[in-house]
Amino acid sequence: MESPIQKNSKNTKNLQMKIYTITCHDVYNYGASLQAYALQHYLESRGHDVQIIDYLPQYMDKSYKIRWSSYVLPPASKLYRFKGKIPFVDTLFKISELRRHILFICSKWGRKKTFDNFKHSYLKLTDQHFETFDELQKANLKADVFIAGSDQIWNTAFKNGRDASFFLEFAGGKRISYAASFGLSKLEDIDKPRIKEQLGKFSSISVREKTGLTILDDLGIKNAIQVLDPVFLLDKKQWLEVASHKYDFKNYLLIYNLNSLNTEIKRCAQAVAKEKNLKIVSVEEYAKITYADIRITDAGPSEFVELFSKASFVVTNSFHATAFSLLFNVPFFSVIKNKTASRINDVLEMVDLKDRMNPETVSEVAPICWTRVNDCLSRNRNKSVDFLENSLL
Repeated sequence: MESPIQKNSKNTKNLQMKIYTITCHDVYNYGASLQAYALQHYLESRGHDVQIIDYLPQYMDKSYKIRWSSYVLPPASKLYRFKGKIPFVDTLFKISELRRHILFICSKWGRKKTFDNFKHSYLKLTDQHFETFDELQKANLKADVFIAGSDQIWNTAFKNGRDASFFLEFAGGKRISYAASFGLSKLEDIDKPRIKEQLGKFSSISVREKTGLTILDDLGIKNAIQVLDPVFLLDKKQWLEVASHKYDFKNYLLIYNLNSLNTEIKRCAQAVAKEKNLKIVSVEEYAKITYADIRITDAGPSEFVELFSKASFVVTNSFHATAFSLLFNVPFFSVIKNKTASRINDVLEMVDLKDRMNPETVSEVAPICWTRVNDCLSRNRNKSVDFLENSLL
């Protein structure tokens, strides 16, 4: 007998819907690019016509863009006390920041190129590029279904959480969310009425974290569910199809240190590498991992996937690095203690691996039972697929 998931999958496949998705797809972040691809690829595998809306507002488009007007002298700058007293102090600051930014762009140009190659090779974007909500409204896009998510598209600490575009206010069709994230444990009171009104126009809502369900419950939205991040919709074999074939080294511990240098990651990685006789490889974004044996500064999403698929161990503070460690059954430690830890905590709690987060000693943590982990991921993948397929009907 067919399961409800299999039956619904066949029904939606036969419908062959036109679907637009909107998310953070072009911000030179591994997780953002890969989750955008995963949702698109899953939907296409069900026979749907899927395009990612090529929406990149200026407030997101920063890494490799030079805008003179964006270099504003902040109060924290040492030059700020001379503002209004010394002529051209603002200009001096702008020149200094411009020089720093140009040097950064030059140093990261190889990384930009590999990200751009991934985008052009794997992401199916709308022909039209959009930078504002008004442009999206004027385009009058029509589809059977519009999907918002995943990633922190509703995080009100950033401008995207206040952008009507990510709440599908321009959409001419059914609105649903898949694994959307608020990235916060609660909303400010000023944001609640707007978000409640905007999400009231959605036919189905799913979020990535338990904290998202709490936020929605506080807004009086009771029918939402928690689902897996889109990267879990694809299996190991499907991910290997987009992996590069660039690196030939083996027996390595992989570090992905998101944002600034994390000394706890260093401590943990060096202890594991010594115990297991592994060389340390770092895939770098901003932090310079000078203690690594091999530093990779030009990896794009395809290279990221390859590095995780071949690693012997992973140490990270990234949600998506944790996710790919689980997908490829690579032993790992997640080292993170800030406010974004709930994302990692939720997924590790789901697979009963909370001891892999912030270990005090690396030698006393129990080995991972991958059969149990894979069974748990499979059950939750089915639940996530069930939500997605039923929402499309």
